[in-house]
Amino acid sequence: MSETIYPVIGNQVNLPVYLSGIGVAEPEYYIVREQGLISHQFLFTKNGRGIFKAGGNSYVQSSGSLFYLAPGIPHEYYPLERDWTTCWVVFRGRRLAELMEELGFKDWMVKDGINTEQFGQLFYRILAAARDSVADWEKCSVLLYEYILEVRKLLMPRWGISSKAGRIVEKAVQYIRENYREDITLEQLASASDVSLQHFCRVFKAQMGMRPMEYLAKWRISEAKKLLCSTNRSISEIGKCLGYSNLTYFGMVFKKYEGISPGQYRKAQGVKLLQEM
Repeated sequence: MSETIYPVIGNQVNLPVYLSGIGVAEPEYYIVREQGLISHQFLFTKNGRGIFKAGGNSYVQSSGSLFYLAPGIPHEYYPLERDWTTCWVVFRGRRLAELMEELGFKDWMVKDGINTEQFGQLFYRILAAARDSVADWEKCSVLLYEYILEVRKLLMPRWGISSKAGRIVEKAVQYIRENYREDITLEQLASASDVSLQHFCRVFKAQMGMRPMEYLAKWRISEAKKLLCSTNRSISEIGKCLGYSNLTYFGMVFKKYEGISPGQYRKAQGVKLLQEM
């Protein structure tokens, strides 16, 4: 059954991202937009088949197909079969164009063969929230942001657009996660990734948005937080098992990323201390 909701736009415009429309088209129509949309759009195929056109390219859409469209991109789509059913979302937001670009979204992006079960459940949660005549638009905004991140994971390789660069980073990340308790050097990470040190550092920073040793430090602190909350091991012991032989340095690194000392963090979580810094 078709359903379309176009919210009355009010205070939502003050949110970073807000819903401007959502619906299920059963069947989907023949759509031609020579000037594109003023909103961002996601559309996935529930069943049947259709054609999506953008930039002079044509893409067959079938069950498990998904596409993204940025505002202002001329496009068209139309059914190949009478039962072509789609689920679509259009959205806007303050500085959303910059956010989408930073997340890696291009003018249009297409993906086939995705598992839409969990993805579809999230879509219907947004649809249900939007049905409320006095909808909690903050809730819709939160769900929509989660939806954007889910689409990002589906449209893009795990470590970014470049699969070659992604493999380099993935090898390094795996090495860090398996050996973070030991002393790790940049040379070891580059060697584990099978590339030169200079190339490794450049690719890692571009893909992850941080330097390799910064990622190592953040991973160690993440593990430290788990141990601080789930064990009564002393802070000194925790630091040592994470590769920090110097307790003072461990405290400095922890405070750099968390804003408080390990002891303060543990107290804030309600864990009884055996030893404080």
